[in-house]
Formats: sequence, C-alpha cells, structure tokens
Amino acid sequence: MMKANPDKCQAIAFGSKSHNEKLAFNIGDESIECEDEVKLLGVTLDFLLSFNTHICNICKKTSRQLNALKRIGQHLKLKCKLLIYHSFILSNFNFWPLAWHFCSESNTKKLKKIQERALRFIYSDYVSSCETLLQPSNFPSLHIWRLRIMATECFWIFNKKGPSYLHGFLICKDTSYSFRYDNIVNIPRVYTEKHGKRSFRYTAAKLWNDLPNYFRSAGSFNQFKRLIEGWNGFNCKCNLCK
Repeated sequence: MMKANPDKCQAIAFGSKSHNEKLAFNIGDESIECEDEVKLLGVTLDFLLSFNTHICNICKKTSRQLNALKRIGQHLKLKCKLLIYHSFILSNFNFWPLAWHFCSESNTKKLKKIQERALRFIYSDYVSSCETLLQPSNFPSLHIWRLRIMATECFWIFNKKGPSYLHGFLICKDTSYSFRYDNIVNIPRVYTEKHGKRSFRYTAAKLWNDLPNYFRSAGSFNQFKRLIEGWNGFNCKCNLCK
C-alpha cells in the first residue's frame, strides 16, 4: 500500500466552528494542521467556501493578460481578437466553474467587469453596455454560461449517465396526475439561504424544472447540447443574476 507523504499533504476544516478548533491530522509521526486556504486541482478553497481568493486570482491573472494584449491591440484584426478572447481570456473561467458559481454578489460583479473589459478591448467600444457588446461576440454572460454548464450536468445526472454518486441529486417527481410537462424533479426542502438555496442540489433541481419541456425531453445529449447552446436564461431576480 502506498504511504502518504506528509510534505505533500494539505488539510482544511470547513466552517467557522471547525476552523476555530485548530484541528490537525496525524500521518505517522507527522502532524498536518488545518490551513485557512488550500489549492486543489487549480482551485483555491477557503474554510468558508467563499472563493474570494480564487476569484481574486482569476481577476488578477485575466487583467494582466488584457493589459498585455492592449499593448499590441492596434496590430490585431477583429477576428484575431475574438480568437484570443475565446481561447486565452475565457479559458481562465473554464476550470471547475460550478465549484465557485455560488460566490458572493461582489465577486460576480468582479467577473462581469473583467468580461466587459475584454469585450471593450475587442470592439474598441467604450460606450455601449456589456449586454450590447455580448450580442456580436455570440457568447453569453459568464453567469448564463455557468448555468448552461449546470444544465448540461443536470442532463447527465437525470439520465443516469454521470457518476453514480450524483444520481441522488435529481430525483424524478412521482405523481399520479397527468401534466403537460415531463421529467420534473423534486425540489429539495431547504431552510437557509447560504447553505440551502445557494447550493448545487437545490439550484440544479430548480434550474432543470425551469427549462422548457422540450429541453428536458431531449432524446440524446447532442440534441440537448444544441438546445442549451441557444438558451439565454430566464428572468431571475436573485443576487447572482442582478
């Protein structure tokens, strides 16, 4: 059996109560103390799961890239700028986005501001709104883009094609009534905003039910993918969508 190397191990206890207890784990004669933040597969996790540090790092990295591109922007054509935007800039937001999707409203605004800066660089337009700039780029806002990813995960989970440990997240609603819509799932009962409504289990179920009926009834993943790529969300009033 492979032995754990304490020098390559990290530990973190989530929640203020667990963090304040200063927990430590022992591996052989070595003690590994819980840290305030750890980096796992490129994502910085903090003990409150606020993802403040991770979002800050994304914004800093993207800002440096935009500053470098602006210095050579006058020598780039629009097609080239769009290619750089999709491959170089947006790649910063592609890594594990559902993990930090439920970040704070202030962090969501930071991400939106970065995307707006990138679009203004592409079109050399410093007057139009971000929504207007998104139209010719054929790309949604970062929030809608993450919802599309979540909806895609819902399709895999609902059709039992994803990892088995996720199958319990979406449970088909069992009813004796005949409705005009199909494949509705149970919405889990929650009691808090932060750890209830702002959780994948609740948001994914609600998002799946809010999709058009023909989305949920798609017979194949390719069909669902084509549909969701043209979906621009719904009129939501939550803090993330404001």
